Amino acid sequence: MVSIPQVYDDLLVPRIFAPWAEILLDHTSIAPGMRVLDVATGSGPVARCAAIRIGPAGHVTATDIAEPMLRVARAKPPAENSAPIIYVQSPAAPLRVLSGAFDLVLCQQSLQFFPDRLAALREMKRALKAGGELAIAVWTEISDNEWFTAIDRALLATLGAEAATINRAPFRWPEADALKAAIEAAGFSDVKLYRKEGTLTFENGIEQAIDALTAMPVGPILETLPKAQYEAFIDRLRSEAQPLLQGAALIGKMASNIAIATA
Repeated sequence: MVSIPQVYDDLLVPRIFAPWAEILLDHTSIAPGMRVLDVATGSGPVARCAAIRIGPAGHVTATDIAEPMLRVARAKPPAENSAPIIYVQSPAAPLRVLSGAFDLVLCQQSLQFFPDRLAALREMKRALKAGGELAIAVWTEISDNEWFTAIDRALLATLGAEAATINRAPFRWPEADALKAAIEAAGFSDVKLYRKEGTLTFENGIEQAIDALTAMPVGPILETLPKAQYEAFIDRLRSEAQPLLQGAALIGKMASNIAIATA
């Protein structure tokens, strides 16, 4: 049986979430010895990147609601000279962490999924020391994210609008101004916004990208399709992905909003 958390960690983390973790951290004031909280850590790519930057004198707490993701994260050996990481099963609100315990709170590509974004942001503020820093990343429009746009077009052509809507879930809060307003409503100040661009690369091409669909929001739908319908979708996806092929690799542009704020 395929482990979705493992597919996520093997195929999506090194190509999306670990590279974007570095971009997010580059915008923070992270420094050796800090105490860092990573909210909705998944299999831990942001937590591990932060642990390396703060070094053994620092400490990382990483929370996620999904215990299967945390099992994958806990199984990874620590990087040399990195901070210890404690993984805690917890929703975003309420967070199972102490108040005023952290210098930096991170949340990468998860805030848009939370059922109560404002409550989650208020919990992040509660967790921070006075003057501590918040760093949030949320994808921009799906049209800025080329591989997901190709998936969207293939879904619309073969499975219809409902499946396409599920594929768009990571991109459902793309407005930078709305992100800033929510952070301010939670009590943060000095909110700075950045729009950053990057690329998603499947070095082994379309087949590797198709394998990664299992760990994407649309994965459960694809798993239940009759063979003929699934093959029709895949054929259309191959066609939509043709402009992204560069030699053996599939390379698509991506874009994210990043917000940095002070507690």
